[in-house]
Amino acid sequence: MARRAKTASPKVARANRSLAQTVAAAVERDSVEARLRAELSETKAKYKAALARLDVADAEIRKHHELAGVGLKKLKPVARKGKRPQATAVLVLSDWHVEELIRPEDCRGLNEYTLDIADRRIQTLASKAAMLIEHEKHLTDIRRIVVAAIGDFITGHIHDDCIERCQLPPLAATRWAGERLNGVIDRMAEIAPVLVATATGNHGRTTKKPRVSTENDHSYEQNLYLTLAAAERRKNVAWQVGVGYHNIVDLDGFILRAHHGHALSYGGGVGGLTVPTNKAIAQWNSAQRADLDVFGHWHQFIHVPYRFVANSCLCGHNAYADRIKAEYQPPSQSLIVIDHNHRRVTKVLPVFVQ
Repeated sequence: MARRAKTASPKVARANRSLAQTVAAAVERDSVEARLRAELSETKAKYKAALARLDVADAEIRKHHELAGVGLKKLKPVARKGKRPQATAVLVLSDWHVEELIRPEDCRGLNEYTLDIADRRIQTLASKAAMLIEHEKHLTDIRRIVVAAIGDFITGHIHDDCIERCQLPPLAATRWAGERLNGVIDRMAEIAPVLVATATGNHGRTTKKPRVSTENDHSYEQNLYLTLAAAERRKNVAWQVGVGYHNIVDLDGFILRAHHGHALSYGGGVGGLTVPTNKAIAQWNSAQRADLDVFGHWHQFIHVPYRFVANSCLCGHNAYADRIKAEYQPPSQSLIVIDHNHRRVTKVLPVFVQ
């Protein structure tokens, strides 16, 4: 028969429970003490960091206190003495090619041009140019505006593909362009006296091949200029119609040489249009110096300070530009500001028309 296991006496059981409670209490105390030590260490670190920040703040406050006694001299606006410097604004107009049709599919979708679009762009041109000149009048005294009308306002019938792309015959296109050129002059005359300086382009001619000495005698544009000049009735508008290739305009001693640009020769060299233009200007200056050449023809806006301004075009990129790998530029014309106090060009801006 199995023997029964001995059970602890009540006294021993009580002793064991008391010991277990004592151990549990000791463990709890140690745990609390460890947590408190950790919290104390973290608090000390935060306190130390706070003291460091206070030291930095105290240093900044001391710097401000040290600077508080230093008086800063206030700049007073300088009163303008005498009159504002006088200036001439030159609005360069060329290469409108008003009757030329440019379809998006002909030039990778980069441009579209119709008579309606041409009309809108000319209105935009007049409006933007007027705003830019009015802004400039806050800085200087715009005593006159030169409207440099320097050719290729029409495309004409000089090539077979031109004939196929023209929406108007040359005479009708010339009248259409002339009405809108007159509108731009009207808008400029509302701002300041206007001098219209002209040059003929290479497109608006009656001959298949270009002429040299008799170029203007075969130009639709020259006939337009002479007709408009003869009919001029605005009291503050004068005309200086070019006779030869160059139109030399004397603006109070600042010499502006206006021409269409087709006498320049550029064969696609690395230096671009700048190199042959600088060579041509140097040759022209050897006989008669000009302060600035203004021309179009190349459908590119380029400004070389103290040398020349090449005007872009109103019609924009077309199939021919794509064919010759010409740089794409948005359609624009140019605005130039000439400071007469220093006989220098102070500003050249493209006037974007779309």
